[in-house]
Amino acid sequence: MTCNGSYRAAVILKQATENRKSMLQAPLAFKYVIAVAMINFVNCYAPRLHLPVDVPITRDHIRFLNVSPLYRGHYSARLQIENYSFSFSESMLLVNHLADDGLVSYGIPMEPHESALAGMERASRMKYSMNTNDLYLVASNYLFKLGVDVAKMEKTRLLKVNKYPMFHSDRGWVSNPLLTVEWEDTNAVGYNPFRVMEVQVSAVSGDLLHITDGSYFKDKEQPFVNDMDKLASISDDEFLKYSTLERSNLLVQFAGLHCTNMYYPGVDEPLYFRTNASGHGPENTNTKQN
Repeated sequence: MTCNGSYRAAVILKQATENRKSMLQAPLAFKYVIAVAMINFVNCYAPRLHLPVDVPITRDHIRFLNVSPLYRGHYSARLQIENYSFSFSESMLLVNHLADDGLVSYGIPMEPHESALAGMERASRMKYSMNTNDLYLVASNYLFKLGVDVAKMEKTRLLKVNKYPMFHSDRGWVSNPLLTVEWEDTNAVGYNPFRVMEVQVSAVSGDLLHITDGSYFKDKEQPFVNDMDKLASISDDEFLKYSTLERSNLLVQFAGLHCTNMYYPGVDEPLYFRTNASGHGPENTNTKQN
């Protein structure tokens, strides 16, 4: 390796080490506020979306809760309640309906160890309860219930209804069992995996399967969590000394939450825990989650 190459390698190693250190410095106060804000969000919006989720959420409802370490002012987090997964970042909201084994659902019960392709094939052979005539109305209604101004959003986004109408099955091309509406951001510059707002439903069951909105919290007057630097500056030692009232005040100050009857993850239990969707054994990571 040349001297120049050695120097670059040393810089990369140093940067990786610094990145690792910064990722390990996720304050407890930050994790606490994010976790409670996620729980509050699901308590509020799951009923509006008519998801079969019991609210208010308790500890027993949670199958997965992860608040990732703060990294250069950015965060990501995910909460799974029953078979619904909710992922969050500064602007992004991602909702996924999962099968019982933790895999992405196609709106039908999945067989044990069934592959995604096999599940799609089996779904395509079933009677469809939903068609494209109702698709736009259903998809836009989901966004409306999430507080999205659909009419305003469509002024800057290109609407695409059922962009992929066909599925290549063992029988040849058939109607796709996954129905999707997309709103593409025409103002986005360069590659952005979340430039498309997407709602996906099952043609078989009509169930909501997936929502992606890469600008959801960015477009809100009240951000999901605000003043991130100040929140991250609260040391773990300081947070551990906070009374219940002081922790409640954190939720008011940084997430706009005035909570009275909801589950609070305590500091004596981990904010990060993981099981598979059925609650037994190691988690199956073959999902669309981040």
